[in-house]
Order: sequence, then C-alpha cells, then structure tokens
Amino acid sequence: AVEIIHSAQAGRRFHGIEASARVADWPAIVAQKQALVDELRRAKYEAVLPNYPAIKYIEGQAVFQSDGSLLVGGQTVFAEKVIIATGSRQFVPDIPGLSGVNWLDSTSALQLSALPDSLMIMGGGYIGVEIAQVFARAGCKVTMLTRHGLLPDAEPEVSAALTEAFENEGISVLSGLSYQSVAESDGHVTITAEQKGNPIEISAARLMLATGRVPNSEALALDAVGVKTNAGGGIIVNSKMQTSRAGVYAAGDVTGR
Repeated sequence: AVEIIHSAQAGRRFHGIEASARVADWPAIVAQKQALVDELRRAKYEAVLPNYPAIKYIEGQAVFQSDGSLLVGGQTVFAEKVIIATGSRQFVPDIPGLSGVNWLDSTSALQLSALPDSLMIMGGGYIGVEIAQVFARAGCKVTMLTRHGLLPDAEPEVSAALTEAFENEGISVLSGLSYQSVAESDGHVTITAEQKGNPIEISAARLMLATGRVPNSEALALDAVGVKTNAGGGIIVNSKMQTSRAGVYAAGDVTGR
C-alpha cells in the first residue's frame, strides 16, 4: 500500500507530472493486511490439516521428558522422530527504563490502530529498515537508532547507499549510539544516549525494537534429553538439521541461524 504512495510522490521528479497520495484511513489498511494474513494462515495451514488424517494436531506447551517423550497439555506423546520448529521472539536489550516502556516489535507495529506521528526504531538490521520505510512512506516521522549503522553485516557500500536513500526519503539515521536509558512520559518515549562521546536525547511518540531475535527454546526442557544449545539459546544442529540427540531435529529461527 505505501509503495503506491511513494510511487505517486516519486513522479514529481518528471516535468509535466503532478501526482500525490496519502494515507486516508490507517485502520482500514491494517484491517486489510490482517485479513490477508488470516486468510493465508487458514488456506496454507489450518485448512490443510484435515486433508491428512494421519496428522494429529495438539495445541499446547510441549516439554521434553527424560524418556524422550513430550508432555503437551497433559498428554504424553511418543515419537521416533521429533522436529523442533518453535521460532523466535524479539530480543530486549538490557537498557535502564526499557522494561517500563510500551515498546513495539515488528508484529505489533503493523497492528497499530492509529498511525503515530513519529517513530523511533532501535536496530538497523533487515527488519528495522523494512518497517522504517513502511512507516515513513505512510507519513510518519521515522528515526533509526543504531550502534553500527544500517545493515551492519552487509558490505559498507550497501550500508552507505541505503543511509543516503533513507535520508532522501526523510528518515533520520543516527549511528554510533551507546544507550544510557529509556523513559516514557506525556505520550512520548525519550532515549538518552551517547554519540561519539557526546550526550544526546531522542524522542518520538513510539519506540520499536528491531534488536535481533531470541530462539524459543528455554521452555522445552531440552537439557532433560541432552539437546545442546549455544550461548544464545539456539539449538545446535548439523548440516542435516540433526541435534545432539538422535531422532531430534531442529529447523528455522529456533536454531539461532
């Protein structure tokens, strides 16, 4: 949707063309997006299961038992092969005051019922830059806050080009930050930080975290069956997705890759 707005505004660079577009009903855009997500989930997952009678669906928290079985919602499940694909969640950095702030992640940001007039995004990875452009093109004042610039794992030329493109679109990019504290009051979030040794304060109506992901592995009792994880909680697997326990595999974000 916001690409249409951007395309209309970009048309102004051509002589003899007048074009404009804006968000007139943000809740309607969000509702249409959610309807599409719900339909895809139903069509690709929920509606598919009944076609496979050999698949039994059990919903609940799964916990490994010492004998290798899984306890799920009071039911004990035995299987020769187990695939762990529990995904990941937003990593929350240890910054004083952050726990008292109603921060957003990429999912909740795209569920907002009202478009904020300003948004700070902490983190310059792929998720952060994508959401930044969505909200900026929707008419929100966006500020990117990073320690090491945009897309720090990419080539420096890519980061520099993206930073220039963002600034041309009106997105502020602040790099080299060392965060000191976060506070929320009077409808705004304020971050106190240092930039190259100089104190700086940045404020916006909302704060979104894009500071990486944490594997959803800690509640599975992996140690009970000898499934090893790395320091970040990612399940260690080999090239065939096998874990340290025979018959147990892991795939996706839960591996921390």
